[in-house]
Amino acid sequence: MKFAVPTKIKLHSRELRLPLRAGVLFGASMLFAITLANFSISDVLVHQGYETVTLAKPTAEERTMRPHQVAQFGGKVSDAFGIRRDVAVEFADWILEASERQSLQPELLASLVLTESAFRKNARSNVGAIGPAQVRPDYWGGFCGDSELTDPEQNVYCGAQVLSHMLDRCSGDYTCALSAYNVGLYAKRDRAAKRYVAKIGRHLTSLDMSLETTSDKTSL
Repeated sequence: MKFAVPTKIKLHSRELRLPLRAGVLFGASMLFAITLANFSISDVLVHQGYETVTLAKPTAEERTMRPHQVAQFGGKVSDAFGIRRDVAVEFADWILEASERQSLQPELLASLVLTESAFRKNARSNVGAIGPAQVRPDYWGGFCGDSELTDPEQNVYCGAQVLSHMLDRCSGDYTCALSAYNVGLYAKRDRAAKRYVAKIGRHLTSLDMSLETTSDKTSL
């Protein structure tokens, strides 16, 4: 099964994720730019030959730079998924930030969070996955810079980082990456993975329809 993304949603290129040996100079310049943008770097990890940078939460000043964008995306999430507006807007801030950091489409990350936890901050599975993005601390805590994964904001950031890593491992194949996020890269649970990917696809379609409706209302 191939993962079909609605035509209105364009996925970012993965070209900026460079192997260490090919991207040292690029990585240095990016870190310098990040520092100038007033982000604090909490940890730099090397994992599977890629440089992974975990950033701290945005400051209050940085959050106030895009309230309209957060409110707009939160409204779309609320309308498409039936999430309470205040909850959707709170998550929209985290999802937009995480998506920007990891070069992901925010619609994809929002659909993943809905599939994993229905936007429940304290969700917990019987295998130890926790939070909105259902991240397992024993597997991914170190990879995400030992973030406090019970914090829903850090949990969303870590989930985005894991998905970005899976996309790298899958050479940009979203079906492969989402399946790996759900059952692991080498698991043989094909049926479960297909159901998971199909569910995210349905959520993306719902969000895409919400985007179209909002756009039509704006143009009137």
